[in-house]
Amino acid sequence: MADRSLSPQADPALVTNSFRDGTFLENLQEQKDEVLALQSIFNTEDDEKLKILSEVSEDNEGLFTLLIKVCPISAHDLIRVDLAVPTRPDENMAAAASADPLYPPFLGSNIQFNRSESGWHWQGSFSVKYLSPLYLQLTLPPSYPSTDPPECHLSCDWLTMDQLTSLSQAIDTLWNESCQMPVIYNWVHWLENTVLSHLGITDHLVLKPFMSQIEKDDKDEVNLNEDIDQVIASLVQYNQEQRNIEFCKTLQECPLCFSEKPGEHFFRMIDCQHYYCHDCMAEFCEMHVKEGTVEALRCPDRECNTIIPPYIVQAVMVPEAYLRWEQLLLQKTLDAMSDTVYCPRCTSLVIAEAEEELHLACCSICYFSFCTQCQRSWHQGRNCITDQEVLETIQNRGTTVMNKREERKYQELLRKIEEEIESRTTMKGNVRTCPSCKARVEKIGGCNKMTCKCGSSFCWECLKKIDGYAHFSSGTCALSPGQLPPTPLVPIKRPSEGALRIQARLAVNPDLTSNRIFCPTCKQINLKGLDHNNHIKCWNCKGNFCFFCRHRIPGTNIMAHFRGPCPQHS
Repeated sequence: MADRSLSPQADPALVTNSFRDGTFLENLQEQKDEVLALQSIFNTEDDEKLKILSEVSEDNEGLFTLLIKVCPISAHDLIRVDLAVPTRPDENMAAAASADPLYPPFLGSNIQFNRSESGWHWQGSFSVKYLSPLYLQLTLPPSYPSTDPPECHLSCDWLTMDQLTSLSQAIDTLWNESCQMPVIYNWVHWLENTVLSHLGITDHLVLKPFMSQIEKDDKDEVNLNEDIDQVIASLVQYNQEQRNIEFCKTLQECPLCFSEKPGEHFFRMIDCQHYYCHDCMAEFCEMHVKEGTVEALRCPDRECNTIIPPYIVQAVMVPEAYLRWEQLLLQKTLDAMSDTVYCPRCTSLVIAEAEEELHLACCSICYFSFCTQCQRSWHQGRNCITDQEVLETIQNRGTTVMNKREERKYQELLRKIEEEIESRTTMKGNVRTCPSCKARVEKIGGCNKMTCKCGSSFCWECLKKIDGYAHFSSGTCALSPGQLPPTPLVPIKRPSEGALRIQARLAVNPDLTSNRIFCPTCKQINLKGLDHNNHIKCWNCKGNFCFFCRHRIPGTNIMAHFRGPCPQHS
């Protein structure tokens, strides 16, 4: 299966011969007419199935060489492709030397692999609607079609050599039946419509990139196909392209505005396959970019969390809005990084040192080294001074004698320090970090249930991710600021159906109160009926007991109990 091409041996005379000697001129005209007809049939504005690699010149030099793309047509909606990817020798050695699990190859998000029982390969499967095409390369000799057939070269990356040989024999049969007539269209038509049924491929295709000897113990050398990942990628990519073409040619309904439009007026996301019309997607993207919630630019479907790819954002927005989207996305990403801070002098972005215990960051713009905790000059080995200590130090300077200029500078410095302390205090009280996206969230008012722009909810008090308001009923955090945590609710036990029936009977006939009795087994209240029968069957535990003596009646012979001192009716 390593070599999947077929190139029959050609007659050397066909290669050196040409139409220049004046022979086979009728064949030349027929070849030109056939090539022209094939071009009009196979080539469209959207697809070019026939390519002319070489042609006969005006001097009748050269030969026609054609490359035709043959797309097999399946009678089934989906074809399951089963894979068997060989493991590498180093994987087998690692598996023998370590107990850690081996990770399967990644060939796409929709292909899941499991290791075979023998351990020699990974097994997986995926489904396609369209198989990648076969390629038929033809060289038309001067003796075609009057005497000889075209020299053909058939290739396909998902067929074996035996399968290609079988197709070659079928093509030869078609030539023998053509009676020296142009046969290329018949070959292509037969390959498109019959190749799968001829090879016995229905709704199941097996790709085995190695021989069965690999499972043997003698470890014989086998011919492995090292391009299996390219084969799979080709199948998946071609299937996706054809499905997109099919989607664009049919009418689709937008799930947002419910308008029906041609598929080419929709954006279809590759990962989740959800699609929306251009107008709705443009309005959706513009809204989030305008509000600054670029992290919420995900698939509008409620059950989907796929990120809208950048090419869609760029296609629906003007250049200024797209630039704002890029800047916001970069800013959100940097804010979510734990090792980035902003320089307190020039506000440039700075990456902190890897040693977290140093709390050191050096700005590459203004060359200011500062502490990442207090935002002041770096003080190695010393604790950060508090805002109150800084204010007291500045205020102590006011006790010295100063001239008017020094007094003015002092007052400006004091006002600046006070504003910074007030701002920092406000930030500490009103700003938290989202536990999901690490973005800063400011609380202006309301309850302690916060919803970040990324869509996740968290508690303002304990910064835990929450879902709904059940977290505030546990007794740890209050829903509103200043409110004491609620006392955990004790669940109210609802009376059972049997107890409710007894209460209803007593409500209708209060005289039956004297007929109440507790079951000696489960202690549930039972009620003696109006028939005065002393045999009571508990509605809860289904046990039997006597109303007269209030004792449990064991066994199934109930009447034996009432043959003694206890009457059955009283």
